[in-house]
Amino acid sequence: MNEPSAPQAQQPQFNRRTIFIKKNLQIRYMMLMIMSVLCGLAIMTFELTATLNDLFDNYPVLMQPIYDEFLPVAAGFFYKIAIYLLFVVIISAILSHKMAGPVYRFEQTCREIAQGDFSKRVHLRQGDQLMDLQTEFNKMMDRVEAEIKKTKHE
Repeated sequence: MNEPSAPQAQQPQFNRRTIFIKKNLQIRYMMLMIMSVLCGLAIMTFELTATLNDLFDNYPVLMQPIYDEFLPVAAGFFYKIAIYLLFVVIISAILSHKMAGPVYRFEQTCREIAQGDFSKRVHLRQGDQLMDLQTEFNKMMDRVEAEIKKTKHE
């Protein structure tokens, strides 16, 4: 049972503190999240503007003081939106990392298995995504390795 630990030491290491492990995958994921948030904000802005325009058309005297104070309020609103978008970027980077890390591990393990080391298994960190896939993949490799050993003994 000590044999698998020796190949584990040769496994290429990467710094899990690096947020962008698989840049293309992560950037696409982040862009999808950011675009969906921006679409939601655009719809909300359109609805707010349409509502305010309708109110101004129907009640111009009542709405004029609100419009006079709108620019300072809007500037503060846009600063808050910028901070919100920054949070979306940070959260999407963290979430994409939780997906890209396991994908990277699977790719590395598959490369090693393709080179003939059937003792390799995928080991993900707690909290990473794809834990069920890890379990099934490792079961499959246990079976493949057992079959290879069985055919070598025959």
